[in-house]
Amino acid sequence: MTAEQRHNVSQQALQAFLGDLPQLYHERPGQWVAYRGRQLLGFAEVKHELYQECFRQGLQSEDFVVFCIEAQETEMWLGPMFAD
Repeated sequence: MTAEQRHNVSQQALQAFLGDLPQLYHERPGQWVAYRGRQLLGFAEVKHELYQECFRQGLQSEDFVVFCIEAQETEMWLGPMFAD
């Protein structure tokens, strides 16, 4: 996966997470959630357990993004930005 593809997967994951956040925060505050692009992969009470579950599914760390279900800052940075 190229750096640009990883960036796109991360951006899609962030967009999906932010769209889902109100419902997630209502149902699972304080838990962890993983996304692969727009696909929600799963939940866990502890962050490292969610990583292990994703690895058991054959995913590499660059294939998914993990977020904590909590109130979010207004700005997030997910790595290098690519110029058009």
